[in-house]
Amino acid sequence: MTAMKPQDFKGGLRAGIRSALGLPTLVLVGSMTGYGALAHDTGFGAGLAVLSTILIWGLPGQIVMAEMYAAGADILAIAIAVGMANMRFFPMAVSLMPTLSGGGILARLAQAQLMSATSWAYVMRSTAPETPSARLGFHTGFAGQCMTVAAIATMVGYLGAAGLPKPLALALLFINACFLLLLLLDTKGRGAAFAVVTGVVAGIPINMYLPDTGLIVTGIVGGTVGFLADATGRSAAS
Repeated sequence: MTAMKPQDFKGGLRAGIRSALGLPTLVLVGSMTGYGALAHDTGFGAGLAVLSTILIWGLPGQIVMAEMYAAGADILAIAIAVGMANMRFFPMAVSLMPTLSGGGILARLAQAQLMSATSWAYVMRSTAPETPSARLGFHTGFAGQCMTVAAIATMVGYLGAAGLPKPLALALLFINACFLLLLLLDTKGRGAAFAVVTGVVAGIPINMYLPDTGLIVTGIVGGTVGFLADATGRSAAS
């Protein structure tokens, strides 16, 4: 295992915080304010709304939880549905963790919990630090900053729900998705770009014919095309 250099980690930490303070913070403020308002209308308590942001840390899973909670589903069913919604993080974590140095299993689990689609995309960009210790610091700073902002924005949205029209609150939830699409197109390699484009093109007809399972099928199709495209590019380059 590569030894961690404190200066690399600290430099990466500062760089990660600086990167998160720009556009990612603005996007999170908008989307999580909308989620906070949605959580209020669903009947969550303020503490539960913020806790769901910190522990689930994935807007689709949080929305699934809110909808199922409002429908009166039991806790086990909600937990399974949220877990399924967040399964997309598993391959992201598998690809990210080996590039971060230092720590044992608990440290890696902590990084996996901090990881979001946004932090993964930023670390995978060509402008991210290259050394494992600097990447660890960058991800820690970026993801920690994002989670802090998201928790605060959730509370703000919850407390201000009465003055936020519901259509606006729902519209704010889509800001994060649009931002992530742009980020994925800028990650290293062409696999992510192929996956995004394929998913957008194939998603409409697939969901028309398979409304119940269309999202999962679209993800499999897009991910497979992206994987094959990336593998083909690596083979051609070697």
